[in-house]
Formats: sequence, structure tokens, C-alpha cells
Amino acid sequence: MRKMSMVAAGLLSASLFLSACGSGAGGSASPASGKNEGASAKPAETIKIGWFGPLTGATATDGTHSRDAALLAVEQFNKAGGLNGAKVELVAEDDQGKPEEALKAVQKLVSNDKVVAMVGGAYSGPTKTAAAKIQELKVPMVIAYAVHPEATKAGDYVNRVIYAGPIQGKAMADYAVNDLKKKNVAVLYVDIDYGKTIYGAFKEEAEKLGAKVAIERPFKMGDKDFSSILTAVKAANPDALYVVGYYNEAAAIVKQARETGIQAQLLGVDGFDSPKYLELGKTNTEGSTFTTSFYTSDTRPVVQSFVKAWQDKYKGEPDMLSSQSYDAATVVLEALKKVGADREKLKQAINETKELDGTSGKITFGKDHEVIKPVVFMTVKDGKFQFVKAKTYN
Repeated sequence: MRKMSMVAAGLLSASLFLSACGSGAGGSASPASGKNEGASAKPAETIKIGWFGPLTGATATDGTHSRDAALLAVEQFNKAGGLNGAKVELVAEDDQGKPEEALKAVQKLVSNDKVVAMVGGAYSGPTKTAAAKIQELKVPMVIAYAVHPEATKAGDYVNRVIYAGPIQGKAMADYAVNDLKKKNVAVLYVDIDYGKTIYGAFKEEAEKLGAKVAIERPFKMGDKDFSSILTAVKAANPDALYVVGYYNEAAAIVKQARETGIQAQLLGVDGFDSPKYLELGKTNTEGSTFTTSFYTSDTRPVVQSFVKAWQDKYKGEPDMLSSQSYDAATVVLEALKKVGADREKLKQAINETKELDGTSGKITFGKDHEVIKPVVFMTVKDGKFQFVKAKTYN
């Protein structure tokens, strides 16, 4: 297991470090109380928050962005004074995008590192597997961007700041049929939980609204040649092509679709939301529309502050994954400020999150531990992402 442990605001003093090493942060013990609990007479201790996601393998870039966003939130928290003088440390573990590695990461973060809470949960397979263990260990977690609906059903210790996959599928069906007036849709979806979950909801809602799925085909992550699939799509003569997948495959599909002569409206998901989609797909991406949860041109102060901080620290533009992970960490840190580092109290405070001003919208958790916030629709115009509209779906 590859460990990446980072103290978010630089080195602590020698006495603070020794104090932190000599105490645990697990169970119901509270290394530092929230302001409402009163200041501790003991020296401030380091409070550890865990993160897990892919730092190696095919999705390492996404995982790195997620980790870096959580780290940024922690650094800002520490610069603002931490929790009554105590610093927060982000302890990151590489799950390689594999369920079995996610379980190892969770066990280590809780048993060895004594984290009081966790953020992360990048992809659905590892996250829904880890969620059951997290519930069993009674450690609060906020999922950043894994969308499988089963993940939050593990119990009351697991919440999610990205809407579940079915919401995204339902939203695009509504937009395709009611806004774009599309009636004959071809669907290509990545053959993992992410693709199946979103596509299933899209098909159900589209058919309910009177549209037809003319053809549906799965594909694998890493596929590069889509010629045979697209030949079948062209024969179905759809008026829209909905691609449920990530930017690498999506860019290849839209490029090959245009080369095949398919002129259908291109529709997508938040997996498109990366500068890489534009870079790889080039002019073929023009006019494609997708659902997401964040856009850098949002004028709200919390968004512009985040964008500037990201650019200053990491260069480049933050993406949806960065935004979601930053928000997940912010939810945990805001709960820490309210109740301190007691896991049970943290769980309750996180569950009660309401109207928190996040970079991806106002964050409120429902009784099902799912976020209530608008779905954002973006399109590609003149080679850039442009906001279309936002709408909240139940």
C-alpha cells in the first residue's frame, strides 16, 4: 500500500508533533474540541482526516486532483487557525481504483492512522465496497464523486456531495426530450457501475417522456477503436448520441462518430468535464452538451476564491473532480469547527449539513444522506465549456 501522508500547513513545532504522536484520534475520544465544547488545557494535537482514491493506474490523474483539492481545503483551514490551535492533517492512501485496495486503505486509515473522518471515494466500485466497512467502523465519511446509489445505503456514517448516478441520467433525459426535443437516442455506456447506473436511469426517464432508445452498446475503459459500434449507431439513425463515460473514451467516440458521418446531437455526463476532453476531441467536441456540478465561470465568491487558490497552488483550472473533493473536505472541516473531533458528534453534524456554500452549489443532505443541489448543464462552444442552465431534480 502506497502511503502519502501530508501535513497540510507545514511542519508543526517539535512539542506539538510529539504531543500528536503520543495520542490517538480514534473512537469517541476527541483530540480537540470544537469552540462550542470549550478550549482544552492540553497542548493542541494533530487531527487526522483520511482520504482514499486512485493515485496510480489508469485513473491516477483524477485521483491526484481529488487528493490535491482535499489538501487545499485542509491547508486553508489550518491557515485560518485550525481547530482551537490544533492542525488538521490529511492522510492519503492509494486504492488503485480497486475495491480490495480500498478496503485495505480504509482499515489502515482507521486502525493505524486513527483518522476521525474520511473524504474521497473516487469511483463507484471501490467506494460502495469501502462504504460498508466505514459504516461498520463508525467513521464518518463524505463521498466526493462516486455515484453508485448503493454507496450511501451503507448507513448513517456515509454522505455524498455529488448527486447519485440516477439523478444525472434522469436530468439528461429531461433535457434531451423536453429542451432539445430529441426522440430517437443512441446510447454508448462504459461497462462499469458508473455507466450502467446513469444509463439505466436515463433510459427509464426518456421512455417515460415518450422518447426511444434506438440502440445501446457498452464499451470498456481503455477502448480506442469504436468503429464497429458506431457503424451500428449510424444505421439506427438517431437524433442524439448519449455517451456515458470518461473523457478519454468520450473524446475518441465523438471524433470517430463525426468521421463516420454521424451528425446526431452529442450528449454526455460529468466524465466529459475535463480540459482533456477538449484537447483530445478537438473540434469534434463542438456543440456537445453534458451534465456536471461545477463550472469555473460561476460568479459566486466561493467559486472564484477556489479557482484562484487552485491556480495559485497547482496552476491550470480546477475541474469537477477537484470541486467535489474540495466540497467533501469542506463539509468535514465545517463539522469539525462545530463539534470537535469526536466521531459520533461529527457524524451527526455532517448529517445535519444544510445550505453550506460549496463550490458545486449549496449543499444540503437529505434523510437518505444524498445531496440536494442543482444539476449543471454545460456545452462546448468555440472550443470552450459554456454554462447552459442548472436545475434541481429529486
